[in-house]
Amino acid sequence: MIAAPSACAMMADLGADVIKLEPPHGDLLRGLITVPEGPDPWWELDNRGKRGIAVDLTVEDGRAAVHAIVSTCDIFITNLTAERQSRYELSAGDLRAAHPELIHLTLTGYGNTGPDRDRLAFDHTAFFSRGGVLDMMGEPGHTPPAGRPGQGDHTTSLSILSSVLLALRERDLSGHGQEISVALMQTAMWTLGSDLSIALATGEVPRPIVRIETSSPLVGRFRCSDDRWIMLTMVGDPYWRRFCEALGTAEWIHDPRFAEPEQRAENGAELMLLCDEVFATADRATWSERFDSAGLVWAPIQSLEEVVSDPQSEALSAFEEVPNANRPFRTVATPFDLGGSEISVRGPAPEHGEHTHEIMLEAGYSPDDVKALYDRGVIS
Repeated sequence: MIAAPSACAMMADLGADVIKLEPPHGDLLRGLITVPEGPDPWWELDNRGKRGIAVDLTVEDGRAAVHAIVSTCDIFITNLTAERQSRYELSAGDLRAAHPELIHLTLTGYGNTGPDRDRLAFDHTAFFSRGGVLDMMGEPGHTPPAGRPGQGDHTTSLSILSSVLLALRERDLSGHGQEISVALMQTAMWTLGSDLSIALATGEVPRPIVRIETSSPLVGRFRCSDDRWIMLTMVGDPYWRRFCEALGTAEWIHDPRFAEPEQRAENGAELMLLCDEVFATADRATWSERFDSAGLVWAPIQSLEEVVSDPQSEALSAFEEVPNANRPFRTVATPFDLGGSEISVRGPAPEHGEHTHEIMLEAGYSPDDVKALYDRGVIS
């Protein structure tokens, strides 16, 4: 629904001609989230700038139409399981036999091999749950947190994009395409690489800890007097003095309980509770000014409303207005910038089957052939 389509949306932002293939009843993402008098935000985010065609893959003529379209393409990306690809004749073997230059990528929950190769998945199951992400978040003894919609998918879309770009470069050198597999579960493990690398090297798996049991407040999160939170992340002892001075607790600098990193770790819970008391005396704006003046590494834990209005979001051009839409609206931009290339949202997502006729003509069908396929419900 999201991971493979969002990778293709970024390709459209980069200038690719992307064709969205949907079944006659439409994509599952269409209309899933509705905005009164507004756009279809999830559909627009992950399908912007594409052309759309609706084809019935359950009939032979529909599969033949897809083969004709794919024969004109550089890349084929699907999130169908291996069994369904075989059923609809869309496997790498089916499509690359007469088109060896084709790059064929499959997005799965759990990979193209192994006992779970055909297990259905969303990012909530394969990425967040099976991949270990949720178990490493939150605090021990509490209900596991819920993953956010599409977060694992959009992370995985970057794996899809980078692997396709690499395959295109290799094709430049060899003249041959290849078969690519990207799995939500494996991307989740990559995001947990810092923890997993320790587990693999030592056999001991890092575990989440209660907030106040951190070894140092220099790497911690604190509630301010206005119920807003701050995250601190400072690696290295040189920050300790500046931190204490910013808090107005200079006496901690030489306190025998806290003077050295080892002592702070031994007395971590006590120190965190003391810090909680200090942070509760001022609002986040006050602490922000003090920490910036002291040159500390910190950030506000922002709400999404704050993210949207953050001036740094504006500086990053993180949100972009979709051109040529019936009603003006903004969406999330591709998360990188190439100084020498044009990256932008090219237009809205397609209506269901909006470009079916023109795409079929481009694939070599005559107007009469296209009409006949319409009449029989093969395309729509």
